[in-house]
Amino acid sequence: MSVRHQTVTAFCAPIPTAVGLAFRLGELPVDFRRRGHSASIAPELNALTLRIGGETYSIQWGGPHSALPLLSQGRIAIGLSLQHLKEFILVPPDSRLRSAEDLAGARIGIPAEDESARAEAANGFAEALRSAGSDLSRATPADLPIEPSSADAGSALARKLAQALLLGEADAVYANGSLALGLQEIVGARPIWSRQASYPLVFWADEKLVRLHPESVDRVLAHVLAASSWAKTHREAAHRLLAKEIGLSEPALEVVYGESLHAELDLGTSADRIEAFNRHANERMPGGFLRGTFDIAGRLDPTRLRCALELVTQGLVEPPSGEGVSPYALAPVPDSFFLERKAAHVIGSDEEAIAVARQIAAQIKEGASERDRDRRLPFDELKLLGESGLLGLMVPKAYGGPGVSVRTLTEIFKIISAADGAIGQIPQNHHFFVRSVELVGTEEQKAFFFAEVLRGAQFGNALAERGIKGFKEMTTRLKRANGGGYRLSGSKYYATGALFSHWIPVTALDEEEKRVTAFVPRDAEGVAVIDDWSGIGQRTTASGSVVFHDVAVPADRVLPHWRIFEKPQTFGAFGQIMHAAIDVGIAQAALEDAAWFVREKARPLFRSGYTRASEEPDLIRRFGELGIRLQAADALLERAAAAIDRAEQDLNETTAGQATLAVDTAKYFAAEASVEIANALFEVSGTSSMDRKYNFDRHWRNVRIHTLHDPARLKLHNVGNWYLNGVYHEYKI
Repeated sequence: MSVRHQTVTAFCAPIPTAVGLAFRLGELPVDFRRRGHSASIAPELNALTLRIGGETYSIQWGGPHSALPLLSQGRIAIGLSLQHLKEFILVPPDSRLRSAEDLAGARIGIPAEDESARAEAANGFAEALRSAGSDLSRATPADLPIEPSSADAGSALARKLAQALLLGEADAVYANGSLALGLQEIVGARPIWSRQASYPLVFWADEKLVRLHPESVDRVLAHVLAASSWAKTHREAAHRLLAKEIGLSEPALEVVYGESLHAELDLGTSADRIEAFNRHANERMPGGFLRGTFDIAGRLDPTRLRCALELVTQGLVEPPSGEGVSPYALAPVPDSFFLERKAAHVIGSDEEAIAVARQIAAQIKEGASERDRDRRLPFDELKLLGESGLLGLMVPKAYGGPGVSVRTLTEIFKIISAADGAIGQIPQNHHFFVRSVELVGTEEQKAFFFAEVLRGAQFGNALAERGIKGFKEMTTRLKRANGGGYRLSGSKYYATGALFSHWIPVTALDEEEKRVTAFVPRDAEGVAVIDDWSGIGQRTTASGSVVFHDVAVPADRVLPHWRIFEKPQTFGAFGQIMHAAIDVGIAQAALEDAAWFVREKARPLFRSGYTRASEEPDLIRRFGELGIRLQAADALLERAAAAIDRAEQDLNETTAGQATLAVDTAKYFAAEASVEIANALFEVSGTSSMDRKYNFDRHWRNVRIHTLHDPARLKLHNVGNWYLNGVYHEYKI
């Protein structure tokens, strides 16, 4: 009788550890991707592979018989864990043996892939018999050799044990873990004895990795510590992920490793763990292999684990979440999103632009709440936006575009943002950089990039960096390369829309410390766009990270951004007014939802005498207040847009200053009014409006987080400085 190879292989599961859990939770591989490195895991090999600076390193784990040969060859132990593992003595289903006491004279099968593993299994079996009150001397070992050439020792071991039981080559076999469970399920092996035994694991790393990249080892261990801590309070979720990681069902995982596995994943280097590992190794490993008593302390580096704990304590690694990470935090958006779309429509006038915007808004409003609730990224909606021609609005007429007014653009931002505030924000930086090409691009650059935009190409952004006070402190740098062109390196955050974009304009400092913009294809070598945005609002904007690792940039893809500010300009005001329009659009949507709910769902106050809540005088009065504030914000926005359009016709310090003042005024009032209206939605609608099925809180979350990108108090200061001191504020962004 034979046993199918693939069936038995399924039960030779890897070891469940916090490394695998950390990888499944996702923060570990995302962290390395942010740093321009990569991390991959091979659970079947009990190994984590790191790719750092073109070199490949590994962190592995296992029991004494797999660890000791490698530790003796120079690997460094970086942590120990102590887990429970169930051990079994198994007999064929029709065996007359009923307990361990019946093993006198029985042939015991204990195969293994090498001498040290076989010795460990034999000693483990002897220990099992002693625990059961029996004695190995009463049994006869059965010789079950495994071919040394076996490509998969675990599978060969499973097949050999199954064969031994089915063909009568052994009366009983000793097995532990998922292998024992597999034998029970596949060949009907029957346990006559079992116990939950303590099993030590050691985690080790390449010596070169520890020496050259200790900080990377620290970060791996920090994520492992964070994952093991998370598991202790998320038992069900942890067991589900661990089972998936090693290819077992959840019930099988708990049969083999016990119900407390989630609490046994942490790493340490304490004396009790060292003693447990040494005892297991010295009792179970063959003396000839150990060549004396083994003490793992001589190969253990506790420094790395201490440094890792410090990273966790200081909050320098992202804590895991049961929700996991976005798939686009781990891998790029598929090329099909960019390639499979219709040719973009070219809009011919301001009037047509507004009509198209209303049509698109009606389509994207459908499903806006569900997209926010589920954080389902708006790929289809953005493809629709690109095909509609709305990305080409600011391409000048001289280059084949509609060249719409800022007033029209502002109206379109309101329309789209009222339908979906997150989608409304995504193209803001697109138009910002289209305008920058117009202002400082060469004729060749204008011809190229405007043609790209009119074909439907989207620009993302890589403007902001964390932990700096201003653009002069940017760490993203553009340096001249040998043979021409440039090399770009750096890391950005709040990169709204970059994930969906064909081109990513990157703000950097050149070798003269001047601010430039480098246009980089989203799929260029060395570019990693990472969907790690976790804000409470604007959830589907993909405002995460972009990493540039020595990216080649041709000279004709670089714009001298600093030149925009050599003369009076409205460029800064232009960028800001789109943000204000987004806020007004979200406020409009919030007020409309509030009105719908009060009319259709809300009940009148008890004993008010009114049959409908919408008839109550106090509510009518409050809607009047909110409506007036929305109208005021809208009017100030329109006034500011008109000021920019006028300034563009006669640009000087005064007209540019007046436009900026008008935008600051509109931006401040829009931020204040939109937050108030989004909050008042619940005030006027009552408790039932807070039911999660309505998801009305998305308006408040969206506008609250969006208005924080450039605090309203700064605008108030700018406006006050004009009215008190006659000083215009000038944006230099």
